[in-house]
Amino acid sequence: MKTVLTISALDPSGGAGANADIKTAKALSFHPCSIITALTVQNSRNLFSVHPAPPEIIKEQFFALLEDFEFSAVKIGVIPNSEVATAVLDCIKKLECPKVLDPVLFASVGGKLGEKSAYELLMPEVSVITPNYSEAKVFGSKENPEELALELFKKYGCSVVITGGELKGRDIVCDKGKIYSVEAELLTGSFHGTGCVYSSALACYLATGDLEFAVRKARIFVLESVKRGFRVGKGWLFVNP
Repeated sequence: MKTVLTISALDPSGGAGANADIKTAKALSFHPCSIITALTVQNSRNLFSVHPAPPEIIKEQFFALLEDFEFSAVKIGVIPNSEVATAVLDCIKKLECPKVLDPVLFASVGGKLGEKSAYELLMPEVSVITPNYSEAKVFGSKENPEELALELFKKYGCSVVITGGELKGRDIVCDKGKIYSVEAELLTGSFHGTGCVYSSALACYLATGDLEFAVRKARIFVLESVKRGFRVGKGWLFVNP
């Protein structure tokens, strides 16, 4: 069984973050190893606070895992500050596998999660980033999604997938400078955890194929996960990978 490493925050509601990463990896027949970058206080309606993990503990966890496991892919989610980013950077530099970064700036339920400058430290070291359109505009200046994806590729040196939740279901891909789109049905509604599920699925699929293969498979995986979505709390629906 292949192993994927997830480096992300803990969502105690179980809808996003490490919980969504783990569920996605298991659904795709990967064994998930998980390092927590931050503890969050949130539920299905609100994000109340974010508490970064100690950077030295992140590194200790990583090197303990590294001496025992071989990773086929890495997914990185919430990075709450530059200190955590530096620790994560020191870790992922040791790996040769595909690395996916989801630069989560805000929680779907509202509230700030990650730092722009922290993600920028990591972008030159990863294979691909997966911002939504609003997040992508924080890192670039173009309004046109295709031009924006190319701008981010040239700026940070990694491939880019601008996920299509705000683009009528059309994901915009800049694959090492090549621009194309991936389209699928877009379901209406407010869903918690879609970005986490997408980036984790993308990491798993990159362990077995190229980026174009992975983005097409991940897009369908998310669609099916949203179709199976359910309401467990009083707020947003949870995706169900």
